[in-house]
Amino acid sequence: MAVTARTNGGAAGRANSPGGADPAAATGPAVMLRDRFAIYYQSPMPDLDMPNAKAFAAEDRRQRGRPMFALVVTGILPPRLHVMKHLKGVRSAGVIPLVEWGPVDWPPMEAVRLALIYEQPLGGRVMESMTDVITANQDHQFAKTVLRPLSVALGELNNHGVNHRAIRPTNLFYADAAGTRIVMGDCATSPVGLDQPVVCETIESGMCQPEGRGAGNFSDDYYALGVCAVMLLIGRDPTAGLDDAEIVKRKLNQGTYATLVSDQRVPLNMIEVLRGLLADDTSQRWDFEQLDLWFNGRRMSPVQARPLRRAQRAFVFMNQEFLSTRHLAHEMATHWDKAAPIVLEGKLEIWLRRGLDDNQLADQVAMAIRNATAASERSRRSLNDLALANVLIVMDPDAPIRFREVRAHMDGFGGVLSAQLARGQDTRSITDVILAEIPKMWLGVRESFSPEYVQLDGTFKELREFLLDGANKGAGLERCLYEMNDSQPCLSPLFEKELVLTIRDVLPALDRIGTRMDGKTNPLDRHLVAFVAARFPKEIGPQLLALNESDPKRSTLGMLSLLAVLQWRLGPEVVHGLCSWVGGLMGPIINSYQSRERRRALEQEIPRLVRKGSLPELYNFVDNADERKADFDEFQRARADWAMAQQQIHNLESGQVGADETAERMGQKAAATGAVGVAILSVGLVLVSYLM
Repeated sequence: MAVTARTNGGAAGRANSPGGADPAAATGPAVMLRDRFAIYYQSPMPDLDMPNAKAFAAEDRRQRGRPMFALVVTGILPPRLHVMKHLKGVRSAGVIPLVEWGPVDWPPMEAVRLALIYEQPLGGRVMESMTDVITANQDHQFAKTVLRPLSVALGELNNHGVNHRAIRPTNLFYADAAGTRIVMGDCATSPVGLDQPVVCETIESGMCQPEGRGAGNFSDDYYALGVCAVMLLIGRDPTAGLDDAEIVKRKLNQGTYATLVSDQRVPLNMIEVLRGLLADDTSQRWDFEQLDLWFNGRRMSPVQARPLRRAQRAFVFMNQEFLSTRHLAHEMATHWDKAAPIVLEGKLEIWLRRGLDDNQLADQVAMAIRNATAASERSRRSLNDLALANVLIVMDPDAPIRFREVRAHMDGFGGVLSAQLARGQDTRSITDVILAEIPKMWLGVRESFSPEYVQLDGTFKELREFLLDGANKGAGLERCLYEMNDSQPCLSPLFEKELVLTIRDVLPALDRIGTRMDGKTNPLDRHLVAFVAARFPKEIGPQLLALNESDPKRSTLGMLSLLAVLQWRLGPEVVHGLCSWVGGLMGPIINSYQSRERRRALEQEIPRLVRKGSLPELYNFVDNADERKADFDEFQRARADWAMAQQQIHNLESGQVGADETAERMGQKAAATGAVGVAILSVGLVLVSYLM
């Protein structure tokens, strides 16, 4: 029996070409991945596209006839590299197998791009869009045929340390042409959680901007699984037609289960499992273990929503009455500029004490405001922003950090910054959050200790130091980007057509472009230095210090030293293109030698070393310690000789040389006369003594 069927003809009607092209019949030019998988870049499969990647027909040259397709990351946002590493080769009935992945030369863009090879789902997508209406699946075997395989797949992903974070009806596929088995689609080509509809995200994640949702946890996947189950059971999205803000507001007011299920016809045997999966309290939400027990006939304890503390009298904001701090905090974050004055005037604190009767929370709010106003050097607007951000954290500790237009979890700031830089957007809000140490306030209101919090505190302190040191290469916003995003490719303009994902990709990429670069372009721009500093596991502090020197000679030596260390530690053995490029930048180092002969010798020897392709040898030659010392000593002697010659010239010009010669002759005469007189006297004394 088919799992479900579309109203437009069903899965079986699309079995031969669910992606828009038949891979078995694909011909034409292809690029090869790992010398095995052919990707036909003139045979797109648009029905299998992902938001950040395009689908194309693919073929396994060693196992022809195996249905496959390729996803090529053509978007500007970074994929999830660690997910690819973990998922390659994982086999589970509920997820599309990732067969291979890696970089390929991509002719349509004349650039290197990342490609992923998947086994092709033969029945196409379950829902083409979130507004689709499909045949409701009221099969009493739904839990066994749909829910259990997907749950087992999530358990397998969890065992590999992977959160899927892309579970939505539009990313579910029929694995077979008959439409009897549903599998989860790709989760690696886009940043984590970016493409998820708000309805498929938890309340806290739905409050975030899509780029700031962070990695989340396994519990988020089971929540999304519950949402998908509801939509498959009723054949549509129950929130269709509502905007994201309204969906979040309804979930806050009613709870997720009531928002999605209350007015729908859901089989009675599914109510318990849906309540468990859609629990808004993560401590009560079902995971693999609870699901497994339920599948095996164990009846679970009913999930009871934890009631929010409500005030005796309402707080009026934006012509609405609020009885709980969480709902009020959400509305204040939505109307930022209206909320800040109310908070600073003390009206909120008074309501917390009198209306909610929560003096402890009121004290925390007062402290948050004092901490913000203590920074007297800030502008009024900055004080308002900081105070409100701190207060919102205190009022709803589970919500994301909110600062003007930024909405992000602690591990989501990297995603926000990455998207802003990729899109050329303003990044001041992110830098303000880090410099103002708002994450420190978030950590300060945690109810329990976790080593993860200590690590986060250290990370944001380090990020703040990088921003304060922003004038130097290897620091600034670029360093923050790569420290917060392990999968972020290097965004150096030099690599517009390259794909630099890891530290080992740097020198080969520079070597490839080296032959076509002019001799005036420095290979180490801000992005590249920050990428190396964040990814290279060895200490490169001395190289960075030299690189940031104002003296051209020291800066050039720092550049060459850093590149030489990379080649020495990581390879490759030769980089002829890069050596040729760098060799043309050695002018400041050559000119730092005083001896013309040495400069001439350097100019003659550097081309020979360039042809060897060894940056360490080039560095050791141009900055040889013995040669430096010999050049210095010879220069000092030359300076002394020059000074003596200058003194003699000065003496000649001032007439002191003639006077000195006259005095010398007169002295010689006087000495001779004195000597003769002494001799006569001595002879006289001898004669007198003899005669006597």
